[in-house]
This record gives sequence, structure tokens and C-alpha cells, in this order.
Amino acid sequence: MAENRYEVRYVNEYKKWLQDDLCGTLDPTPRMGRQIEYVQVRLQIQAYHFQQEWDRREQEFQRREQEYLRREQEFQHREYESQRALAFATQELANARACLIRLDLNLDDQLNTLQGMSMSSKAVFAEPHVITSKFLIREEVEKARG
Repeated sequence: MAENRYEVRYVNEYKKWLQDDLCGTLDPTPRMGRQIEYVQVRLQIQAYHFQQEWDRREQEFQRREQEYLRREQEFQHREYESQRALAFATQELANARACLIRLDLNLDDQLNTLQGMSMSSKAVFAEPHVITSKFLIREEVEKARG
């Protein structure tokens, strides 16, 4: 029998011997019901854990989505405030430019009126700080135009 163990006769004899040997020891019928119950219980437990994990991930997703929406709204609000501040600053700058230009023209008119006066009268108006102010204002106007 051990000479050629791949022979059909040897394999069949081994199967028969194994079957006879296990016949009295193992009876598959009584354990089958318990195995099915165990499988069902295990599947119910797995389904419960899966549902718990699903719910946890769903809550995490909802929390992250709300956080994203809140940040999006904050960003839009900051963007809106920045645009308003830029528009306000632009308007203030335009007003300041216009004011400097009016002041420059006003000083030009005042200096032009000095040309028709006598020298003694001009000395009172032509103090050095008036000329200095004129040049400083002219520099600011040039910066504002540029």
C-alpha cells in the first residue's frame, strides 16, 4: 500500500479509512444549527458595528461640511469688506487729490494777484513760508497725479 501512494486504490482506501475513523467522533447534524446561529449573530454584530461606523463618519462629514460653509461665508464677508474699504479709500484719495488741486490753483491765483501790487505790499504776502508751502503742495499734487 505504501509503495505507490498516488495510485487510485491507495487514495480510495485512505478516504474510506478516514471516513470510518471519523464517523463515530464527528456528527455534523447537531452542530449545524448552532453554526448558523453563530453566523447570524456574528453578521448582526458586524452590521451593528458597520452602522455605528457609518453614523460616525456621516456626522464627521456633516461637521466638516458645516465648517467649510462657515469658512466660505467668512471669506465672502471679508472679501466684501475689503472691496468696500478699497472703494472708500479710492474715493478718499480722489477727494484728497481734488482738494490739493483746488488748493494749488487757489495759491496760484493769490500769487498772481500779487503781481499787480506794489513792492511794499508784496513784501507782506511774499514771506518765505508761503513760497515753501507752494512748492510742498505742488510736490504732493504731482505725487497724487502720478
